[in-house]
Amino acid sequence: MTGGAHETAFPKKIAEGELDMGDDMQSRAGAVVLVTGAVRGIGLACARRFAAAGDRVVIADRDPACHAVAAGLGPAHMGVEMDVADPVSVSQALFLIEARFGSVDILVNNAGIVDAQARPFLDVPAEVLDRLLAINLDGPFLLARAVVPGMAQRGGGAIVNIGSGAGVRALPGRTAYGATKAALLGLTRALAVELAPAGIRVNAVLPGYTDTDIIAALEAEGRFEREHVAGAIPLGRLGRPEEVAEAVFRVARLDFCTGASLPVDGGVDAFGAASKASSSVAPQGRPDGAIVITGGAKGIGAATAALFLSRGHRVAVIDKDERALSTVPAGILPIRADVTDAAAMAAAFAEAVRQLGPVSCFIANAGAVDPLIPTAEQDVADFRRIVAINLGAAMHGARAAAAHMREKGGGAIVNIASIASVLGLPARNAYCAAKAGVAMLTRSLACELAAFGIRVNAVAPGYIETPGVARLLEKGERNADGILARTPLRRLGRPEEIAEAVAFLASDAASYVTGATLAVDGGYAVDGRAEL
Repeated sequence: MTGGAHETAFPKKIAEGELDMGDDMQSRAGAVVLVTGAVRGIGLACARRFAAAGDRVVIADRDPACHAVAAGLGPAHMGVEMDVADPVSVSQALFLIEARFGSVDILVNNAGIVDAQARPFLDVPAEVLDRLLAINLDGPFLLARAVVPGMAQRGGGAIVNIGSGAGVRALPGRTAYGATKAALLGLTRALAVELAPAGIRVNAVLPGYTDTDIIAALEAEGRFEREHVAGAIPLGRLGRPEEVAEAVFRVARLDFCTGASLPVDGGVDAFGAASKASSSVAPQGRPDGAIVITGGAKGIGAATAALFLSRGHRVAVIDKDERALSTVPAGILPIRADVTDAAAMAAAFAEAVRQLGPVSCFIANAGAVDPLIPTAEQDVADFRRIVAINLGAAMHGARAAAAHMREKGGGAIVNIASIASVLGLPARNAYCAAKAGVAMLTRSLACELAAFGIRVNAVAPGYIETPGVARLLEKGERNADGILARTPLRRLGRPEEIAEAVAFLASDAASYVTGATLAVDGGYAVDGRAEL
């Protein structure tokens, strides 16, 4: 393992079930969780994480050691031998699982293989290509097909596919592997759209370089250079299986999240430069400081502030709306400021520090949308105002927060992006432009600030039950039936569901997640249907 003096007790806490989840996830435990490829590595870490939360875990693997591994977790769990690429084996395993536990509530499709050696595509034997397709793609399809009827009958469930950064970035010598992992993301999106009406959510977690037994074996053989690889990662180190498992655990229980892909790669996916990403291991962030939220007096911001307050954090909200600030609950520090004014934003942040002490998390939530006016009639002042509120304020806030966190040993920044960061919305020029800018700001800052132990991520909400969306519907600027038809989960999201995602990304549960934008939109952005 890497990290030296900067290592924390995080993995040990996960393995021993001691991590303070600080949310309602523990109370929601008791699910039947099937993890494939779970005898070792990321799969085993996932199994341990769910077991530590009180879930009943099925260790599925071709290795007969699955029985001993399950026994090691305790009597509430079971092992089952399964070849995920064999339909008969999958059916037989599901029969045994359902005979003991009933239907599966959560499926983690972790089983996967990589070509034993990096080599030119033309040198890869045809049988290796077929095996990669069978394990990495047929397997997740067969498992999903097997568990979906039971999930649908019980009113819902969750599937988490373990993808890879190789599915979104080309890796030399890993052409076939990358193609199968990209295909898995396509399967994830298709399943998410199809299964959402049955209450089944389907997402993907994309690990980067992770310190598993495979890496250790390659390193022992002289086929893996740890320092070289770590230098290409903004956080300056390999991930730990427990960090991937924590992301899987959280994503499996984010109720308005489906069709999303979450990189857990230390910022590799976000890094776009040709130079070395890092020269040292980033210090661990500080999850115990105060929380500062812009636009925190109403809507998503207010729900997020309330959630953090309920978990014992010191919270400040910065907002221009004096009337809304007067409604902020006791225990939350209200600060009135214009978030588009750099000097005012810096002063407001300084005031939060003065009254609450060191800040460990900044949440750039303030936002506004364009008036629905055709482009030819849109005033440049309106355009600039919307960009300033959504993108300029995020920049000013990040600048103040990062300067503070750099001196205090790290922290986390979470930006509120939008489905508009990847979709075009008519007559929303400034909003779409600004939110796309927020997404790239997130990626760029993640790479720049990783060396200081500052992680930067974003949440991209879809249509959420906020006063702003209510006004759109009341004015007829958006059609409620059309929104619901386009949203696979067939409902609007709740502010509390966005707050839950923000809290995850802000916490040390996301210690290897940086530069990511997590879509929490009910599947809206991945719905490719032409007829609704």
